[in-house]
Amino acid sequence: MVRNFFRFFWHLLDGLRKAVHLVLMLLVLLFFLALLSTAPVIVPSSSALVISPAGDLVDQLSGTALDRALETASGEERETLVRDLVEAIDRGARDDRIDALVLALDDMGGAGITKLGRVADAIGRFRDSGKRVVASGGGYSQGQYLLASMSDEIYIHPMGSVMFPGFGFYRLFFGEALENLLVDWHVFRTGDYKTFYDSATRSDMSEVEKQESRVLIDQLWRSYRERVAAARSTTPDALQQFADGYLDRLRQAEGDIALLAKREGLVDELLTFDEVEDRLIELVGEDEDTGTYRQIDFRDYLLATRLAERAAVDGRSQVAVLVASGMIIDGDQPPGTVGSDTMAALIREAREDEDVKAVVLRVDSGGGGQFASELILTELQLLRKAGKPLLVSMGDIATSGGYLISLAADEIWANPDTITGSIGVVAAIPTVDRALERLGIRLDGIGTTRYSGDFSPVGGLSPEAQEIMQLSVDASYRRFLEQVADARAMNVETLEPLAGGRVWTGRDAERLGLVDRLGGLDETIQAAAMKAELGETYEVRYLQKAPSLADALAIRLLTVTGAIARRLGAESPGLSLSQLAGWLAPEAKRILELRDPRGLYYDCFCGVR
Repeated sequence: MVRNFFRFFWHLLDGLRKAVHLVLMLLVLLFFLALLSTAPVIVPSSSALVISPAGDLVDQLSGTALDRALETASGEERETLVRDLVEAIDRGARDDRIDALVLALDDMGGAGITKLGRVADAIGRFRDSGKRVVASGGGYSQGQYLLASMSDEIYIHPMGSVMFPGFGFYRLFFGEALENLLVDWHVFRTGDYKTFYDSATRSDMSEVEKQESRVLIDQLWRSYRERVAAARSTTPDALQQFADGYLDRLRQAEGDIALLAKREGLVDELLTFDEVEDRLIELVGEDEDTGTYRQIDFRDYLLATRLAERAAVDGRSQVAVLVASGMIIDGDQPPGTVGSDTMAALIREAREDEDVKAVVLRVDSGGGGQFASELILTELQLLRKAGKPLLVSMGDIATSGGYLISLAADEIWANPDTITGSIGVVAAIPTVDRALERLGIRLDGIGTTRYSGDFSPVGGLSPEAQEIMQLSVDASYRRFLEQVADARAMNVETLEPLAGGRVWTGRDAERLGLVDRLGGLDETIQAAAMKAELGETYEVRYLQKAPSLADALAIRLLTVTGAIARRLGAESPGLSLSQLAGWLAPEAKRILELRDPRGLYYDCFCGVR
């Protein structure tokens, strides 16, 4: 009996060993086959450049490099870099082999208005070069339509839809649920506008937050309508009337959403996918191998063109771009969050690299931990003291801690539609003593000082502990005000009405002196190069944490696999589940990720959906 057991166990181990060896051999074989099959991607002449973003448009991809390569190879991309789209479009405009631009936006997810605007500007430059731009899709979300509106022609499937729900600022409120669970959140803050923890203490949005949010979303909505109206030769008021009267107009169109879009001049033609294919073949010609129109996906186009450009720019002076995207957290963190140790290391690399002559910090963050934000600010100040020009470019949002780290810059640039400000401090301690008491559980014991048990989440918060927390918040707020006043050459008295957690659009922030210039990332990079006196010959280098050797090899394999999959026509799955999770989770996720050593935060819930 025992002998049979060990014989079975040995056969099991031997089988597992052989299986592992086989998998490793297959991986090695695939790797070398990939290396051998990496013939340069050919850009066909007289072809269309296809812009087909997948997932959300971002300034920095989240997760590790290996995770992203796996997603790309499997056709499950959750994000697309804005700079990749802009780079591909601008190159295509100058490339004689590219005759047209095709916007295939069906898989595109969400994007902030500043990111959409940057891509839309690139499409406009392509169109100004005299080449055709065509948008085709099964339907257009509000964000997708902003990009599509820049086209010469917009096609939509007869079963498709176009709708403008407008902008909104919504979040979940857990106050009543936590009260039912007998959980108390003790919140300490400065200013009526620092509403970060309202989602944990209230059951609805405060009037102060509603009033301030109304100003923001009205400005953003006006910018959206003005951009679309200019592209489609209509008026912002006409778009507003369409949005407000959508139901009545849809009734008149007997429920035919695509027909309504055509009647209103939002699209040019209702065409099936086969009909669009025929139109594009007429435009750029047919690929004899595939039977479709001659085309190259923007990812393959970048692979084909970047290598040649890299050789041409070797040895040039560099403008380094550091991306601070996501919540600011202590320690070493993956992209998509701003780890204080990770960012500090990149800043030191830029400071010590003799080829780097200027630095642009791209901020797209609502803030986070006070300690982490201060560490990053200190490193940026050291970089500036080293004599290298430092400019900040604000993206969709640069509030609270995101605004604080911007203070080190020689110049702060913001998009007119950037959300910035939120100068304030907030802290919170949850306690569950009431819930435990309901269950008959009580905390008791002794300590060496009068405050030994005062900060326990299971024992409640004494009045003395609450005063200690509020004093810490007040002191941190005074420090924040003084830092802003010093950096912006203002006195604290002038600054106070602008602070207290208030948020502003970039347009208002420039008028109030909180930022220096209005403009996008590209303009900020050009300004940094001018400050460093680099002329026209410089390289733009995005600094990021390098992957390990093993990850780099895996990424190489997966990159090639992804390119092959695109040539075979692999399709990516829908995003409905991830979109739903993204809608429900951010408030809870953001609160749970906070872990400042002192429990103090420069943070803001300021995103617009």
